[in-house]
Amino acid sequence: MTSPLTAPLVQLAEAWRAATGPSRRRAAAAGLAAVLVGALLLARQGQGRSRLTAAVAIAVALLGVAGVAWVDRRRLRSPYRIVTGLVRRVDPPGADRVLRALSLLGPGGEGPHGGTSVELAELHVQRAVARLPSEKIVERAARVAARVGAVALVVGICALGFALANAWSVLEGADVLVARHGQAPVTMRWLDEVEVVARPPEYLHEGEVHEIALLPLTLPYGSLVTVRAVPVHSGRRLLLSDGATEVPFVDDGAGAQVARWPLTVSTKLCAVVRFGAVVIRDPQPLSIESIPDAAPVVTLDGAPRQLELVEQTEDVPIRYEAADDHGLREVHLVLRSGAREERRVLSRLDGETRTDRGGLKLKLQDGFLKKSHAPVVVTVEAKDNDPLTGPKWGASPAITIIPPDVGEPEARRLGGLRALRDRLVDTLALRLSNLPPAAADAGARKAFVGDLRARVDADDGALAATLLESYAGVRVPARLRALLHAQQQKTGAAASAEARAPSAASHGELVSATERYVLVLDAVIRGLGVRDARDSAKQLADVADDLALGAAQTGDTAQGSPADTRTRGAERMDAATRVLTGGSRSMMRQGSLGRDLGEIVEADLLRVKRARDGDDPSHGELAARDLAARLRVPDPSFGSRGSVGRAGGEAGGGHGTSGDGSGDESGDSGDEVDRAQQEAEQDLERLAQEHAGEIAKMEHALSGATPEDDLKALREEAKRHAQAVRDAARELPSVGMGSDSWTSKGAAARELAEQMARSLEAARPDEAAQSGRSAVGALDEARKMLQRRAWLEDPAGEDGRRVDAARRKLDAEEKWAEEQLSQMRRRAAERARTDLESGGDEEDKLAERARELGERSRDKGSLPQQAVESIADAEREARKAAQALKQGDADKGLDHQREAQRDLEAARQQLQGEEQDPGSQPPKEEDGSKSSGGSVKIPDKNEHKGPDEFRRRVVQGLGQAGGASLKDAVRRYAEGLLR
Repeated sequence: MTSPLTAPLVQLAEAWRAATGPSRRRAAAAGLAAVLVGALLLARQGQGRSRLTAAVAIAVALLGVAGVAWVDRRRLRSPYRIVTGLVRRVDPPGADRVLRALSLLGPGGEGPHGGTSVELAELHVQRAVARLPSEKIVERAARVAARVGAVALVVGICALGFALANAWSVLEGADVLVARHGQAPVTMRWLDEVEVVARPPEYLHEGEVHEIALLPLTLPYGSLVTVRAVPVHSGRRLLLSDGATEVPFVDDGAGAQVARWPLTVSTKLCAVVRFGAVVIRDPQPLSIESIPDAAPVVTLDGAPRQLELVEQTEDVPIRYEAADDHGLREVHLVLRSGAREERRVLSRLDGETRTDRGGLKLKLQDGFLKKSHAPVVVTVEAKDNDPLTGPKWGASPAITIIPPDVGEPEARRLGGLRALRDRLVDTLALRLSNLPPAAADAGARKAFVGDLRARVDADDGALAATLLESYAGVRVPARLRALLHAQQQKTGAAASAEARAPSAASHGELVSATERYVLVLDAVIRGLGVRDARDSAKQLADVADDLALGAAQTGDTAQGSPADTRTRGAERMDAATRVLTGGSRSMMRQGSLGRDLGEIVEADLLRVKRARDGDDPSHGELAARDLAARLRVPDPSFGSRGSVGRAGGEAGGGHGTSGDGSGDESGDSGDEVDRAQQEAEQDLERLAQEHAGEIAKMEHALSGATPEDDLKALREEAKRHAQAVRDAARELPSVGMGSDSWTSKGAAARELAEQMARSLEAARPDEAAQSGRSAVGALDEARKMLQRRAWLEDPAGEDGRRVDAARRKLDAEEKWAEEQLSQMRRRAAERARTDLESGGDEEDKLAERARELGERSRDKGSLPQQAVESIADAEREARKAAQALKQGDADKGLDHQREAQRDLEAARQQLQGEEQDPGSQPPKEEDGSKSSGGSVKIPDKNEHKGPDEFRRRVVQGLGQAGGASLKDAVRRYAEGLLR
């Protein structure tokens, strides 16, 4: 507490503070600044520990300054502390005197104790204080202030200089120090002279995008974004970041830094500098919108819709259009039915074509449709060319095809044949009851002939309609059609004979032919019904297995299986039951065997139903498996008259019915005709094969009749002509500039000329001549294209002159090759005269066999009339070939032989079955291997020596297979196929 006695001491303290205060404040500020700069530079490291240490250092510095000021104020508040703190350092004796004087007073300045006079004590204190050297003390304060000020100045200048030298670092440290969640709150500019280059993916074939600022961009998915810039501040770890991923900038060697960002999703990119765990962002981000590669869009005409296959009479047209934003790779036709799926390639593209359209017809007898009992979902799916995220598929709306009941198409087919048989039976009854009128009654005979011809025309129309009808995709097999056509022609011939000269004899022939016609048709119905019933039973056997699996699933559920298993099992049983029920109804219309097996299906379905209603799934499964086993052995339940495999008494099969034609007489007649047809087909097959072998023998004889000396001489001369061919084609373009440019034809002519030169060097003038003709033809087309567009492509006419010059030279070389070929063939024919005569004799024998086959088939009606006529044509050509070969005219003889072979193939074509379904697999032989109907790999010419000979034989054989008008075209096609 201050009193008048101690007031001088307080004034002395105030003077001290006044003298040293500014310097002490400057020292505190300088120290605080130094600590702050150091702490911020420490915090700039960005690590949690460094940031915490910096914050603590700044807090401690602030607290230290405040504490020193507080202590200083407390220290100079008491007279005793003023004396000991200020006076003792200047005048120790005087300080002791003042302290002794002050001891006479109380703590509050009151008078002394023990009787001492207050006045004396106060006087003593006044005198002691007055004797203090105030000037020296103030001088000392000035000296202390000067020293402290100097130190503060030095520290302040150092701190300020260091801060100025690292001003950006200090600011970065301050920004990092107050960062939250790894991001500094204040943005800083890091980039200058920014350039952005975006390169779309290569498969898009689009140009680069260039920007000189961080402007918003819209780019395709997968683009590579390159940001090039000059760093504003060097020595920083500069990154390109979207907030989750960071890509470092690297030096490009030209004073700038580059960062590359592969674009996936839409994002905002920002340049950042990382300080440990903290980043400071650039104020201007780069916004990029990513455009993903969309899936292809596929449209299918008429979809979505449903088709009842049983009501379809024509194949299902599939017309599609697929489009993609960048490019298509493949287009597939996809068929799905239940768990089954089948994909068929409709188009393979180069990945750059953006639209594709096409179509096909899905045949009603398609293998997938025939094997499917559940609805078939038909879609067209297209695959794009996206190599980044993987190809994407786009699917069209679906066409749902509801298949008919098992055996329904076959039952309808049998119904159509039965209706035809009933009509023919009526015709037979009419002819049995109506005899031709007497010759005297001209009017009646004329009416009789008119009715006869009208009835024949109506029966022929009914037969044609029946055989051409498609019964839910099923037609009468080609072999049976040929058999019925043969009987129709036989009956038609008898009817024509009676129409020309009606008599009892001609009428008897017509009745006999009609009876045989009816019996054969009846046998066809009976045999086809048995076959259809067996096929339907085997299909239903698989469905019965599915029924058993469904019953097993419901049985397993009763023992603790999941509830969805019971649901799936019940649905499976319901679906199988529907198919079996519909199949049994269809089988009941397929003759006696079908009725037998259909009743078995119905009986076993009742067993399954009773077990299911009685919650006895195990017995239901046993009944279904028993049904499947029975249907896999689709034999009649009982035999008949000791004939194994014939329908018996059960299910009405013992005595046959009017709908089946099961009588023995009809069966024997049908079997006889069937055997005759099989024999005729086998004879025709053997005749065609042996005749083809005879042609090959003649060609081999001619090719081997040229001696090696002649070939060597020809080869030496041909080399000079081969070089002339190459010289002629040297001025032609080697690569075409597009299909609409003459250069495409010119390049093709050059390629053909090269083939011609190689053929000449190999001493094969036949191939050389063919290649030469093709090259000349290509040059003619090139000349026409030049004439149409001369004003644009050849204003000076130089290209036209080059084409004309090359054509003249190649035409001359082609004629030389033709002449050499003609001379070789004449010499070969002279040397092979014996072989040719022998071949003529063999050709006579083959012609005689063809005559016998035709007459036998015509008499028995075992082959259709068209096939018989083709065999007759083959006989005539074979006779001509034999005569030419015996006379030594090899070329003419071979031409007639090939014509005869085509006639034999045409006859075989009349007996071949329907075309194979597009989606079905190639037929398999009995040993399980695929037949020759599948695709065969053509060997490459570089694999071994065989392919060259193979290619030569293919070109030669295909070139000689057709008529004179098609010979050159076929050879050109073969050359292009094998090139």
